[in-house]
Order: sequence, then C-alpha cells, then structure tokens
Amino acid sequence: MDTDSIPALDGVSHRFVDVGGGVTVHVAEAGPADGAPVMLVHGFPQNWWEWHELIGPLAADGYRVLCPDLRGAGWSSAPRDYYYKTDTADDLAVVLDRLGVSSVRVVMHDWGGPIAMVMALQYPDRVSGLFGLNTIPPWLTFDLPAVRDAWRLWYQLPMGLPLIGPRVIGDPQGRYLRFLLRWLGAGFVLPEEDVSLYVRRMGEPGHAVAGSRWYRTAQNRELIPWMRGRFADAHMDIPVRWLHGMRDPVITPTLFRGCFTYISDFHFEAVEDVGHWIVEQRPELVLERLRRFLRET
Repeated sequence: MDTDSIPALDGVSHRFVDVGGGVTVHVAEAGPADGAPVMLVHGFPQNWWEWHELIGPLAADGYRVLCPDLRGAGWSSAPRDYYYKTDTADDLAVVLDRLGVSSVRVVMHDWGGPIAMVMALQYPDRVSGLFGLNTIPPWLTFDLPAVRDAWRLWYQLPMGLPLIGPRVIGDPQGRYLRFLLRWLGAGFVLPEEDVSLYVRRMGEPGHAVAGSRWYRTAQNRELIPWMRGRFADAHMDIPVRWLHGMRDPVITPTLFRGCFTYISDFHFEAVEDVGHWIVEQRPELVLERLRRFLRET
C-alpha cells in the first residue's frame, strides 16, 4: 500500500482495515480513542481528504473522527466488483466492528449518502444519527417531477459506459473530472491541490474501473429497484438532518421527498448560493450545523 502518497494532516493517523473478500478499507482517524465516534463518508470523485477542514475542529471537540475511503476510492482496495451500495455499506459496518465501535453518527456527502443510509437501514443498531450534505436517500419516486429532472443525470452516462467510462475517469489530466467538478460547483471551484489529489487517486490501478461501476451499477441494477420501492418497508426513527446547497445542478429537493415519509425525525435546511461542494465552499457553516447536530443528538 502506497502510504507515502497519503497527505499529512496534523493529528490524523491512518489504518487499513481488512473487511473480508480481499478488500482493505483505508481509514483516517483523529481525536481521542474514547471520544464519541463520528464517521464522515465522502462522495465521488473524492476520498477522506474531502473532510480535512472539519477533522481537526471535531477532534478538538473531543470526538473520535473516522473518515473511511469507500472501496474503489482513495487508498482503499479497488476489487473487481459490481460496487453495489449495499456491499459498500457492509464494508462500513465491518469497519465499525474492527475498530470496536458499537454505534456511530454519520456525516455523508454525495454517494456517501445512500451508502450511509443503507448501512443505517441494514444495521439499525449501529447508526444513531445521520447528517446529509448534498446527497440523496435510497427512497426515490418515479413520477412527473422525477422525469422532469432526469436530464440532470446526463453527465453520468459517459462515466458508466464499459471501456469508455474508465478512460474518462482515469484520464491522467483529469479533463472530464475537472469539468465535472467545475459544473457541479455552480461557480465555486475546488482548490487545485485538492482536484489534483482526486485525479491522481482515480488514476490508480482499478480505481477508474471502480468509479465507472459505481455509476453503471446505479444506472443498470439499482435505480429501477429503488424507484419500485426496494426500501419501501424501511423506516428510520433516528434523527436525520439535511443541509443542502440549492445551486447544485444535479441534486434537487425533489430527490429526497421520501425522507419526509420514511424518517420520523427529519429536518431540512436550504443554503442559497451554494453548489454541490458545500463542505469546501462553506466549511464554517457545515461545521457550525454539524456541531449543533452532535450536541443535540
């Protein structure tokens, strides 16, 4: 494992957790070992580094901060796999087992959202609260509003194609990823050092294929079952909070209407003039709302 390429961050240690099946999950960890655990789950094409501005303050507050790289991302394994979100959720549950964590509150962004929520549904005793940031739940509705917004997913098509998708994602120059990051930012541009890091990691062996399969499996194997009610009998009684940048060109409030039906304690806050990368664009706001959530739950 190329640990030398992991960026250094004060107070952060790194471990590699064997979750079975030949898969190893990298976890960046900070804060006291006996602190209340908080898991931060990244999206695409990011990795644990997405959270680098939040890790130090949360650790200083006394929380045990756990930032896993999802399988196929960052410094975790990229096995030949379909990358079902249920399997990736299983990885996170095993990580908790290996680290001796019985229950955790989870912060989630982008693809980290449905993965973390599926973990909460599959392992209800392991997740005590969820804090969502520009992400979607596993309850999707096929109706007129959904059809009207379907065009927003156009960017996923080339990434999900066999052969083409891995080439697009694994381009050493990161041309498509850079375009995508700018478009999703709706005027906000991620720091170049962060973009370069994400591009390099997606260029690692197997990672571009993994990224493509995240999308291909969602398009071909998960979307229709989820819309047909794959999780229709699953309800959440834990507190769930949502902070959403309203300039996100892909994720609109129509996509998480199901939260109001399936979650007994759900609160949504809109943030105007913020795009998809809310963690980087408004870290002080995210940290303030997250601290409030952790105090209240």
